[in-house]
Amino acid sequence: MKERFDNTLPYIIVTVVFYYSLPLICYALKSPFYNLTPVVDVCVSMAVGFFFGKRFGGDWLMALEAAVVFIPCVYMFFNPTAWIYVLVIAIFSAFAVFIGAVFRKRGR
Repeated sequence: MKERFDNTLPYIIVTVVFYYSLPLICYALKSPFYNLTPVVDVCVSMAVGFFFGKRFGGDWLMALEAAVVFIPCVYMFFNPTAWIYVLVIAIFSAFAVFIGAVFRKRGR
């Protein structure tokens, strides 16, 4: 089990950096694109999930961690209607992980 967490750690760090830095930057710059940050977060979680899946194969733990890491963002940067993005991130990240796993198998 520890190895699974060790495999996901660098990918989760990248995800956390994007989840938390992008809203802060948009807010500091008073950017009109602030409302699009949850959509960008979904795209980032898909990209990170794809590369994780391509390297380590399909593991649902990555998708779960990506969704759990987004939960504090709901309270810090968005309003309660952003809770739906936790589910969206979990689903799309899991999909991307398994697509990456398919590409991993094809590369061999």
